[in-house]
Amino acid sequence: MSSRFAVVLTLLLLVGSIAGAMPAVAVPDARLTVSGVAVTPGTPVTGAPVTVTVTVSNGGGSPEALAVDEIRLVEDGDVVARSVDPGSLSAGGTLTVPLTARFADPGQHDLTIQVRGRDEDDTRVEVRRPLSLVVESAPPLVELNTTDLVVDSETAVPVVVSNPTTDTMRNVVVSLSTANGEAIVDRRTVASLAAGAETGLDFTVRAAAAGDATLTVRVDYTTGSGTRATETFEHPVRVAELDDDIGVRVETAPTSEEPQQPAGQLGVLLGGNAGQTTRDGDGDDEAARVEVTVTNFGNAPIEDVVATPRVGETTLARVGVPGPLGPGEEASVIVPLERAPGGDLVVDVTYTVGSGEGTATGQFDFRPQTGAVRVTGVDLVAEDGVVRVTGNAGNVGRGSVTGVVLAVGSAAGVEPAYPQRDYFVGTVEGSEFAPFELTARVDEANATAIPVVVTYAVDGDVREERLELPLRDDLGSEESSDRQLPLSIWLGVVGVAAVAAGAVVVVRRR
Repeated sequence: MSSRFAVVLTLLLLVGSIAGAMPAVAVPDARLTVSGVAVTPGTPVTGAPVTVTVTVSNGGGSPEALAVDEIRLVEDGDVVARSVDPGSLSAGGTLTVPLTARFADPGQHDLTIQVRGRDEDDTRVEVRRPLSLVVESAPPLVELNTTDLVVDSETAVPVVVSNPTTDTMRNVVVSLSTANGEAIVDRRTVASLAAGAETGLDFTVRAAAAGDATLTVRVDYTTGSGTRATETFEHPVRVAELDDDIGVRVETAPTSEEPQQPAGQLGVLLGGNAGQTTRDGDGDDEAARVEVTVTNFGNAPIEDVVATPRVGETTLARVGVPGPLGPGEEASVIVPLERAPGGDLVVDVTYTVGSGEGTATGQFDFRPQTGAVRVTGVDLVAEDGVVRVTGNAGNVGRGSVTGVVLAVGSAAGVEPAYPQRDYFVGTVEGSEFAPFELTARVDEANATAIPVVVTYAVDGDVREERLELPLRDDLGSEESSDRQLPLSIWLGVVGVAAVAAGAVVVVRRR
């Protein structure tokens, strides 16, 4: 009996010593746990809101209700998000509370979820749970392609905004500002920007002074979780002095017209491609129109470009040049000159650049196209009192002549005869010719010459000229006389005046 008593006593002493070494802690009836944690978005980014949804349970067969006083998200002792008095938990109940925070620095963030509450006996209860987040550096990306501005000139500034996140950004407002001058177009809005998408926006800036400057872009947007956020970007630029340098080039207008088959008897007689318009390649042709090309060699765009042509004291109609023209760009316009006199053509170009106006001038030695008919290579052959007259009606000018008609005129001992009392040539282009044939009945005893009347039109001006073909003693011969009969010479020798309005215009090549 003594030994059994000693063992029991030893056990009691051992239990007592263990109990004396442990602190006295009240064990509450409530069983508080963090039963779930969810993070949205799954890949947090710097500056954007991150929502940590905490689910708290009062489980484990707890017989008492529990009041939750506070749920906190703590990092390195600092509270980054909290929810005060979020609610109560009945026995076996759960409570879900969202906590929203922002992280300025990218990388891994080691957090702690703290839940504090009280049971029905007002005993404090607390539970903790660790949480690690990896935050990426991915705010909206902004790209500016402008490196140079020009003093007192409106410069386009294209801005590209990209969304590198996995959520859609909404209500995106992009603003542009500068301390050097003003932003003419300073605000653009985008309703939504999908994940991974980008959009281009155009702004306009006018700088006030030369030197270094900074363009500031501010992006206000709503994140996928509905929180407004702001990002600011700065972009350095250089502001240059305004360089107004405009060139004006005036030259013969190019033509795309295809060669055309001559109409009427001329086409039948010549055949093939005879009578087609030909053009020299040296640019020395007379022109009915010119092409004015304006080139911007400066560093600022120009607008409201107007070309005003003039020849001497004659000012022609103004022509607008397509614009605006940025640095290095050019534009051309066709200026008609049908009614312009010949001489030095001066084209004055006016435009606006920056907040002022500028002028530039181009010149062109204008030689208007014209035409004149000369009869050459004439043969006279007589048979049974009828003289057959053959030759060529040539256009010695560069402009076309139209409605060319040759006819036998009336004179002593001469009258028109069938089958060719007159001959319709039609149109003769510059430096081209067309053959003709006339027949006249001649009284050899009284006739000394056969009159030929030539009628044609130049630029709507109808001309009529008369020449005399002297009759030779050997008229019955078939031998060619190869006569060269310019109208102006015959008119001078014979002394026959022109009947139609306008004198013959002699064109001299440059």
